[in-house]
Amino acid sequence: MESIDYHNLGLRVGLEIHQQLATKRKLFCHCKPDLIKRDPDRLIIRYMRPTLSETGEIDEASKKEFKKRKKIIYETYYDLCPYEVDEIPPYEVDRESLITALLVARLFKMDVPDILMVSRKQYLDGSVPSGFQRTILVALNGELELSSGKKIGINQICLEEDAARKIKEDERSVTYRVDRLGIPLIEITTDASLNSPDEVLDAALRIGALLRATGKARRGIGTIRQDINVSIKGGARIEIKGVQKPEWFKKLIDNEIQRQLKLIEIKEKLAERGITKEVIMREEPKDITHLFKNTKAKFIKKAISRGEKILGVKLPGFGGLLGIEIQPGKRFGKEFAERVSVIVGLKGIIHTDELPAYGISENDKDNLFKEFSADRERDCVAFVVGPEEKIYDAIVEIKERAIAALYGVPEETRRANPDGTTSFERLIGTAARLYPDTDSPPIFITDDLLREVSEIKVELPWVKIERYVKELGLSEMHAKSIVLSEWGPLFEELLAENVNPKLAAYTIVETFTSLRREGVDVDSIDQDKIKRMFLLVRDGKIAKEAIPDVLTYLAKNPEKDATDAIKALGLERMSIEELEEIIEEVIKENYNLIEERGMGAFSPLMGHVMKRVKGKIDGKTVSEVLRKKINEKLISKK
Repeated sequence: MESIDYHNLGLRVGLEIHQQLATKRKLFCHCKPDLIKRDPDRLIIRYMRPTLSETGEIDEASKKEFKKRKKIIYETYYDLCPYEVDEIPPYEVDRESLITALLVARLFKMDVPDILMVSRKQYLDGSVPSGFQRTILVALNGELELSSGKKIGINQICLEEDAARKIKEDERSVTYRVDRLGIPLIEITTDASLNSPDEVLDAALRIGALLRATGKARRGIGTIRQDINVSIKGGARIEIKGVQKPEWFKKLIDNEIQRQLKLIEIKEKLAERGITKEVIMREEPKDITHLFKNTKAKFIKKAISRGEKILGVKLPGFGGLLGIEIQPGKRFGKEFAERVSVIVGLKGIIHTDELPAYGISENDKDNLFKEFSADRERDCVAFVVGPEEKIYDAIVEIKERAIAALYGVPEETRRANPDGTTSFERLIGTAARLYPDTDSPPIFITDDLLREVSEIKVELPWVKIERYVKELGLSEMHAKSIVLSEWGPLFEELLAENVNPKLAAYTIVETFTSLRREGVDVDSIDQDKIKRMFLLVRDGKIAKEAIPDVLTYLAKNPEKDATDAIKALGLERMSIEELEEIIEEVIKENYNLIEERGMGAFSPLMGHVMKRVKGKIDGKTVSEVLRKKINEKLISKK
């Protein structure tokens, strides 16, 4: 997969960008759109169940979510109104959010309907206490020009409420905190005309820059989320959710291409073996607990002693296939295990392709093949261990995933992992999960409203890049990197505070990159703390040479600020008198060098001095004082 021909593979990628808005209130109530750091004031417990849509259907993804039967625990506060826990109807839509959404639509040259309707999008994972997210389709049919000149379609813009944030989860329950619920969110969906990871990255950065240009994009970790929809020729659309960093795009896309190619290969092998849906469906599960009464597998012994059972099923024609690696470090069998884990709640499955292992012997494996009259070369036997109320549901999921393999790549939503692989999250929702919200009136887009939006001035990112180069003297590379990154708003704040623009730009582009390579998570540092650090440099409290050390400290100590870093690292600015003493010591120790080289001794002596001052004073001052002292020695020598 080192050199991928994306064109011949028919790669198609679409982007979904979710950006929280910086508003004074939430989208459907008047609560403040802020996360609350203290412990919750009360807990509310609920269970979710699917309902019929307007078409009389139940969404398949909702059915699967219902299978989990988890207890939903909501943490809430007296600061929040009853809307957050679905005890009162929504208030009118926040006007500030609506104007921002219309402004973004204007920037993408989109069509805005005369009347907007609030809809409900069903979610049964508990992330929205009502069981549905309220969303408004604001605009359609826009476009975005990439740096290459290629134009891609912006299919739609939606204005919606953010979901509650997940605090913890176990097999029986999931806990959400509802302070994030209702924060206004813009969702921008592109068409699937992005044909390489480079185009995806370019589009994501440009969309993010346009959103920030409105001045209404919230900043900080978790305020912008990106999903990608990936497909190749002969494959299917896979939605990869939670792409936290732009640098993840290429690895995720490349690994998804590998995954889809392998699934297509498995489909072809199953076809060669004559496996059909009917062949899989007629295989009945069997209770095989008795086969493991004398097993040496400790986890199975413990499960049986707890009264749990073992249920297995033959997968005809799947012999050797579950052991195929379809993602780096992930075999096909993992797809079955993840589905069982997510939907049923059992940790996973065991199959004969991976045996003997886990204490399960070759003899145990032989007994499995005999019990199911399975062919050792051609067939596979899969089984699960667990409570009786779960193991039958698990076998249903195993058979459904096996049937899906006959068609190649099943459409589903997958979670992005930091290593570039993905994990099963849920089936892709259908139109049955979206229906009108009967609690919200239509929103009329009047001429006065559109006129107000048209009068808002926005400096386009590409214009800002040009201004930074001409007026601030930044290199084009630095200017582009800042404007297209999430650090753009911070840079503007630093300019307003008279921080040296070249120093700020160099730090954000060069120093940050260098620290990331060293494993320092600079992106997690609160931007207000970084701003405070720059102000201390501006005011002469610390030297600019101390910036990497301060940033490293802040990344490792998120509860501390720049002032704490200075004290902890001993970086209080050195006085000129202290500097002169150090320079005198260095000159005394290296006087022979001055005698030999004269002013040519400056560079090595500068290195010695800088090691001793350790970021307590800037290099320019050190250079000036050192040159002066060397010159004095040379004059006195004459």
